[in-house]
Amino acid sequence: MKESVADSFFYSLVRLVDSIYQDEDLEDILYFILSLAVELTGGKGSAIRVLEHGSFDLKAVSSYGLSKEFVESGPIDFSKSVTEIMEGDIIICNDFENDTRVQNLDAARKEGVSSVIGLPFTVNEYTYSIMRVYYPQKKVPTHEEIELLNSLGKISCLVIERAVLRGMNNEASNKRDIS
Repeated sequence: MKESVADSFFYSLVRLVDSIYQDEDLEDILYFILSLAVELTGGKGSAIRVLEHGSFDLKAVSSYGLSKEFVESGPIDFSKSVTEIMEGDIIICNDFENDTRVQNLDAARKEGVSSVIGLPFTVNEYTYSIMRVYYPQKKVPTHEEIELLNSLGKISCLVIERAVLRGMNNEASNKRDIS
């Protein structure tokens, strides 16, 4: 029997909530979120990058389904990406062959991707992130796909913020133990 889309979304949500509630590692949860973004929208791979305040470094914090070389190659124009993230613009590049923002077309071809959807998020007042989902063909996302990716991205922000707060609490606790 074939599983319906609603069943797939439901079971994915249950698995995601369980992983967060069971306090799994940040890396594992982000990897799982990215895998859901790919599986539920028909992508090839995905990545989350974080832009910290005072920095113009878009650090890849997690990826799924993409080679390390591709993740590090940054196929979208860096300065434009930072501007779009800060302004909160959704990035839809549905044809790498004909889009001037594509920086490294050879890397995209080698990776087997032709389009990307990038959704920017504010993690906290100092940190921004972007979740990108890459596709092997031209991709025009549906409203439902954008809403799903938006929700997964927001959850990733909550998980990142929680990890940051936990780290701050651990540092404070360690300082109290030393004194």
